Amino acid sequence: MAVWEVYGGLLVGDLIPQLLPEVFSKVELVEGDGGVGTVLLVTFPPGTPGSQTFKEKFIKVDDENYIKEVLVTEGAFLDHGFQKYLVGIEIIGKEEKTSIIRSTIEYEVHHEHANNLPVLCALEAIFGDAIVILDRKGGQRCFQVHVHIEIPDAIDVSTRLNYGDGKLKYGATSDADTDDLVYKFRVEHLPPILLTFLLPASYPSHQAPIFTISTYWLDKGMISSLCRMLDMLWEEQQGMEVTYQWVQWLQSSTLSHLGFGNEIVLGKNDVTCDADKRACLDNASPDVIIPRMMRYNDNKHHEAFLHAIHDCMICFSECPGVDFIKLPCHHFFCWKCMQIYCKMNVKEGNVVKLLCPNTKCEGAVPPNILKRLLGEDEFERWEGLLLQRTLDAMSDVVYCPRCQTACLEDVGNEAVCSSCLFSFCTLCRNRRHIGEQCMSPEERLLILEKRQQSGQVQGDQMRILEELRSLKEIMKDAKLCPRCKMAISKTEGCNKMHCENCGEYFCYQCNRAITGYEHFKGSCVLFPQEELDRWEMQMNQRVRRQVVAQAHAEMHALHGQVHPCPTCRQPSPKVGNNNHLFCWACQKHFCALCHKPVPKPAQHYGPKGCKQHTADP
Repeated sequence: MAVWEVYGGLLVGDLIPQLLPEVFSKVELVEGDGGVGTVLLVTFPPGTPGSQTFKEKFIKVDDENYIKEVLVTEGAFLDHGFQKYLVGIEIIGKEEKTSIIRSTIEYEVHHEHANNLPVLCALEAIFGDAIVILDRKGGQRCFQVHVHIEIPDAIDVSTRLNYGDGKLKYGATSDADTDDLVYKFRVEHLPPILLTFLLPASYPSHQAPIFTISTYWLDKGMISSLCRMLDMLWEEQQGMEVTYQWVQWLQSSTLSHLGFGNEIVLGKNDVTCDADKRACLDNASPDVIIPRMMRYNDNKHHEAFLHAIHDCMICFSECPGVDFIKLPCHHFFCWKCMQIYCKMNVKEGNVVKLLCPNTKCEGAVPPNILKRLLGEDEFERWEGLLLQRTLDAMSDVVYCPRCQTACLEDVGNEAVCSSCLFSFCTLCRNRRHIGEQCMSPEERLLILEKRQQSGQVQGDQMRILEELRSLKEIMKDAKLCPRCKMAISKTEGCNKMHCENCGEYFCYQCNRAITGYEHFKGSCVLFPQEELDRWEMQMNQRVRRQVVAQAHAEMHALHGQVHPCPTCRQPSPKVGNNNHLFCWACQKHFCALCHKPVPKPAQHYGPKGCKQHTADP
C-alpha cells in the first residue's frame, strides 16, 4: 500500500518539514532503520519558545495490519506534565486509490499539571495542526496558535516604494520631489498571525493569559493595536476562558479593526509610536516581505489544488489534484494521459516541440516534469534527441567522418575533431587539402561512380557514394532551408514554407527567408497554377457531394428523421443513433439533442454534456 510506505517508515519524516515548515524545522534519524526501536529527533523552527527539540521512538510497526505506534521519550509533551504521550496510526484501505488514516493519542498526566490540560486538549481538537504545544515554564503552559485570517474572496495588497537613494524603502509619504512607486498585488490567502500563549497556573480564575503577537506583514503599531484589543476582551470576561475567543476574533476581525476593507496597505515600522512590548515584528524589507506573501499565497493555492477534484481535459475522468500534472502555463492533465502523451512524442522523435496538450497553448513541458513522467531510458533518449536536433539546427556544426563527434566548422570549410584530432574538409569529409580547392559534390559523385564500376569503392567510400546519390535525388524536388540547409519537399499547398527543424519561414519559389505574406506581392506567387487547378477540382467534388447529401436529406425528411441546422436551418438527416450531425449545406457540425453548433466534439459530448448516441423518440 502506497500510503503505508510513507507512514510506516522514515519517509514521513522527510515530508513533515516540507508540508509544515512553520511548525517543524527538520526531522533527523538518531538510530534505527525505520523498524521497531527507531528513534527520531524532531526540531522546531528557530525562535520557538521552550524546548527546541523532542525525541520519539517507534515501539510498534505492524506491516501486515498497517499499524504504527510512536512514543515520545524526551522533551515536548513530557515537559508539560505528561507522564506518557503515545501516538498511534492505522491505515485502513478502502478502494484501489482510497485509504483512511486513523490517528489516536494515548497519554497520562501528572495531577499537579492537570489544571489547564482541558483547555489545551480542547484547543488542539479545534485547531488541529494550527496549534503547537511548547515547553512548560515553572508550572505555566506555553503553546502557539497560527491564526489564519479570513478573507471573503480576495484582497489587494499595496505598498509605496521609494528608491530615490537606490535602496527600496516602503511606507514613505508621497511627495512631488521623491521617486515613489506604488506596487500592488492580489492574494487570496494571507500569512498567519502567530499568537503565543503562556498560561499561568491560576488561569483563568485570577490571571489573564500572557501572550505575544508576531507577523511580518503588519507594522509594530498595528500589532500593538491588536494586543490592546485582546486586553479589552479579557477585561470584559475576567475569570472566563478567553484563548478560543481571542483566536476567533483575530481570524474574523483583524482586517476590519485595522481599517483594511478592500485593500491592505503595508506600512513602515514606526519605532517612535507607542508600541506594545508584546508586539513582535520581523523587521524585513519590502523586497523580502512581498515575495514571502506571494509565495505563501501560491503554496496555499497549490495545497487547495492537490485536495480538490478536477476533470482531465484529455480523458474527461475526475481525479484528485495529487493525480494531476500542472504545467507552468497553468493547464493541468491527469498523470496517466500526460505520461502517454510524453512517451508517444519521445518515441516518435517530436522532442523540439513537446508542448502543452492544449491546442491553443504554446507552453513547453519543462524537463523536470518530463523526468517524472518518463522512465530513465525514455528521458535519456529525449535528452539525446534534443541535443541532436539542437546541433543539427546549428549551421556551423559538422560531424567527424571517423568517430561522428560534433565539431565546429571554421570559415574555410575545415574542422578538427576534439575526440580523435582528425583534421578534415567539411565539404568532402576527407583529410583537409591545404592550398587545393575542394571538388563539388557532382564531381565527387562522378569519380565515386567510376570507382564503383571498376570495383575500387569500399567501406566509407561506398557509404559516401550512397549519400551523394540520395542527395542528388532529393535535390531534384526539394529546396534547402536558407537557415539550416535542411532539404524540404512541397507536396501541396502554398509557397510559404515552414522548416520544422529550425522554424524558419521561406519562399519555395525563390528560396528566400520571409516573415509574412508581403513577399508574394512581387514576382513570386503564393499559389502556383497547378495548385489552383487541383483546388478547383476538389471544390467541384465538394459541390457534387453536397447535391448528393441534399437529396439524401430530402429522402429522410419524408420519414421525419431530419434535424434543422442551427446555422443555416437546412434539414440534415440523422443516421442511426449518432447525435453528431454534419450539415450538407454550410458544412458545420451540430448536436441533434440540443441543436447547438459543435466545434469540438470531445468537449461537447461527455459526462457533463450531451450523450452522443441516443435513439430519437
